Amino acid sequence: MTSTLKTERPAPATPDETTVRRDIQGLRAVAVVAVVLNHVILWPTGGFIGVDIFFVISGFLITGILLRDHEATGTISLRRFYARRIRRIAPAAVTVLAVTAVLAHFLFNSSRALSTLWDAAWSFVFAANWHFTAIGTDYFHATDPASPLQPYWSLSVEEQFYLVWPIAVLLVLSVGAKRLGSARRGRAALGVVAVVVIVASFFYALGESATTPAAAYLSTFSRVWELGVGALLAAAAPLFLKIPVALRGLLGWAGLLGILAGFFLIDDTLAFPGPWAAVPVAATALVIVGGITGPQHYLFPLTNPLSVWIGDLSYSLYLWHFPVMVFLLMADPTLSVQVILGMILALSIVSYYLIEQPMHRSPWLQRFGGSAESSRLAWRTWREKFGSQFILAGLSLFVIATVIGVSAQVTLHGTSAPAAPIAAPGPVEDPTAQLQADLGAAASSTEWPGTLSPSLDDAIATTSNNNPAKGCFEIGSTPNFDGCTWGNSDAPNQMYLVGDSTALAYAPAFKAMAEGSNGQWKITTIGLYGCRFTAVPVQNDGAGVMDACPQRKQDVAQRIVADNPRLVVISNAYALGKMPDRTALSAETLVASTAAEAATYNAAGRIVYLAPPPLGANLGQCYSPVSSPQNCNTGIDQAWQDFAAATTALNGTGSYFVSSLPFSCYNGACPAFAGTIPTKYDTVHMTAAYSAHIAPAIRFAFGALGLM
Repeated sequence: MTSTLKTERPAPATPDETTVRRDIQGLRAVAVVAVVLNHVILWPTGGFIGVDIFFVISGFLITGILLRDHEATGTISLRRFYARRIRRIAPAAVTVLAVTAVLAHFLFNSSRALSTLWDAAWSFVFAANWHFTAIGTDYFHATDPASPLQPYWSLSVEEQFYLVWPIAVLLVLSVGAKRLGSARRGRAALGVVAVVVIVASFFYALGESATTPAAAYLSTFSRVWELGVGALLAAAAPLFLKIPVALRGLLGWAGLLGILAGFFLIDDTLAFPGPWAAVPVAATALVIVGGITGPQHYLFPLTNPLSVWIGDLSYSLYLWHFPVMVFLLMADPTLSVQVILGMILALSIVSYYLIEQPMHRSPWLQRFGGSAESSRLAWRTWREKFGSQFILAGLSLFVIATVIGVSAQVTLHGTSAPAAPIAAPGPVEDPTAQLQADLGAAASSTEWPGTLSPSLDDAIATTSNNNPAKGCFEIGSTPNFDGCTWGNSDAPNQMYLVGDSTALAYAPAFKAMAEGSNGQWKITTIGLYGCRFTAVPVQNDGAGVMDACPQRKQDVAQRIVADNPRLVVISNAYALGKMPDRTALSAETLVASTAAEAATYNAAGRIVYLAPPPLGANLGQCYSPVSSPQNCNTGIDQAWQDFAAATTALNGTGSYFVSSLPFSCYNGACPAFAGTIPTKYDTVHMTAAYSAHIAPAIRFAFGALGLM
């Protein structure tokens, strides 16, 4: 989950802006700390609601600036407004984009580096949220490695709001001044417009959160109501001037307690942003209203100097925290939380004092959209404020250099002596002996082989596109069975391999088995990726999967009954699932449902359940030129063990179970390669090259059971 922290921070002592509200700076501090902790240590569970806090603040402050500008001059200078936004936002944002893209080139694998470059390009034009939606980013259930530029989605939402809202405010206030005859009525008209925006966007958010929650989380349309609440507060500000001081204090404390409660009561299982974002939005509104008539000195958790200082740093903290976390964990996954948080703070201090504020106050940049007087004021402020703070930035740079040096030592030499090589198993007269030797050597390796074929970069980029049976598992009408059949068409023995994408991953092995059988076997490999071959439907959110799945299973079952093959091999994912009504399905239930589906084949005694390999590491995250193969080793996940145990229990009922462990793992360690071949291209699926490579081992396992 992410949030946005760059909202308008009023500059001191300019004709159209007020001084900084300490309570709002404190709100920024609370939000950014929650967001950073949520990302680094996954606590508090609702830390992601910091995004909602900042959306409200942004809408309030931006609208307030526009209103004051109009009331002081009778118009709104869009040129000056957008110039201020560029000066505030661009220097730090562009710096982070450039640094991240460069580091990604050197530290990431080529596929992830290229995707990061595209992320940077979309972020640069403030369209990151639509880009991440298009590529399927899901912040609650993401399986791909997180983009280091992930937080830019929310900055994009705000900038899209900034692009449209000032023009709308200018039009409404201009009409209000001419037709309604007073600034007060102009504010009222603006409040009405804000209410319309809030209601329309909130109901849109309710619908999107229920149907497509990942897209709703990123959408400008489902988020703009939160900025609209802030805008409404600004338009209605005169109404709050009559609030008694004591009541203001109660409102402020109630809002702060509501925000803190949200951090711990809201999590990623709730519909978000509609309706649960209403909790932090309403709480933030209370804090803002509570302090709208003057400083809230009694709200000391927000107004103390430390909170205000962290609030000042919030934009830099937000921009840097995710790239720093991603790159440090890439270099050394064992780094302590303290090192990561210290690095984030140090780099943010450098960014704030050497980039964000100096560039914002730069007398040269003030020429764009500012008056001569404001330029002179900016120059004086720059000299007086920032000249003395370069020492603090220098100390932070020293901390950064130290951490980088330590990380480099860890990356190059490791934190401890290399693990002793795992002894290769002794010779056994079956093909798994060499596979086990290769897997054992890979599991203990501390350096990536220079001769992987295909390279891991190519494997990640290619995915299943080079799988010869890819067309036999795609969405759409059931493919031609003859086109999915390998080996001699006149072979005396026939076998079917069916299932979801795990069966597709095995297809190259079965193709090799058929073509190497001396004309004795023809093997049909057919199924549908995302479609479990079970009697009960298992929900899959892939486009078209649930529509195509029932027909595909029915067509396959009918063809198997008609062909009466000697063997039917079923391979489904070993992962828990849910029915379309979201009823949870256990491993035992799914295995029993697979057996029920197999019963429709009229092939009792000829059913083989082939286990998929255990879940592998996220290669996009663990593999890079600076990482160790050890980072990509995984164990045998609990779900795999539960499914294997339940499937093994079916033995004796006329079916057979073949484990994938002999060609996937060694002594419980499952590496990312074996010999010179990458084993998988993602966490689940084998590469086509490795699948073909293990064909003799699968053939041997079937032979040992008397099946071939």
